[in-house]
Amino acid sequence: MNPGAEGLWPGALDPRLVFVDLESKTAEGALAEMAQRLAASGVVKDAQELTRRLFERERLGCTGLGSGIAIPHCKWKGLSDIVVAIGASRSGIDFHAADGVPVTLLFLILSPAETPALHLQALARISRLLRGPGVAENLRRASTPEGIIEALRDAETALPVASA
Repeated sequence: MNPGAEGLWPGALDPRLVFVDLESKTAEGALAEMAQRLAASGVVKDAQELTRRLFERERLGCTGLGSGIAIPHCKWKGLSDIVVAIGASRSGIDFHAADGVPVTLLFLILSPAETPALHLQALARISRLLRGPGVAENLRRASTPEGIIEALRDAETALPVASA
């Protein structure tokens, strides 16, 4: 991943990894649902193992950031690059966030197990992106995977360039 050249997204964000219709109402259900969809898309082979790993990570500390956003994440052997999957829920998911606001946007990050720095860079980049004015609202308004990707690209373009 090269955050300078291509932003957060290694190449184009795959619309097959943007799920605009999450049905689960619980954090556990939403994580399992996203793991199943990642397995169906060929990103991982074992949805149950991914679900287990994501549950373990949640037990270490809630990834519900507040304001309706969660960034569940874990390291995964066999990946060559960061994978970002996005889930949206119209009804909201109880993610046990400190502010009690149901989560409507999930950014699930899978990182190669051998590159912990990339994992931290991805988390920081998404967090920074989501703090931009109006970004979360624009993502929530999008009703298609392509609309979410476009909103993310617009937000990415609007980010100030960090000085070295």
